[in-house]
Amino acid sequence: MAEENDGKHCIACGKDNFSIVHDEWMKRAFPFVEQGQLKMCAGCGAKYLVCEKCRNLYCRIHPALEAWELPDKCPSCGWINKDVTTWDGTSARH
Repeated sequence: MAEENDGKHCIACGKDNFSIVHDEWMKRAFPFVEQGQLKMCAGCGAKYLVCEKCRNLYCRIHPALEAWELPDKCPSCGWINKDVTTWDGTSARH
């Protein structure tokens, strides 16, 4: 299992095989997902927001996500997603 997000491996299971997914619930729940793209781990099903700059994994997204769990920048390239960093932990659409 990966210790921290390196942008290329799943932090839940350590695998590095992902596919693009469309998750309407997550798009409604998280405004930054609505504008972005998600990839799902083939090993365990964990979903990740894709970095808009380098296309690696920006951060893991899950239904119980808290604002403190989100990174300040992409672990691969250092790009800052302003929508992620300004999210206050509440859904845009309750």
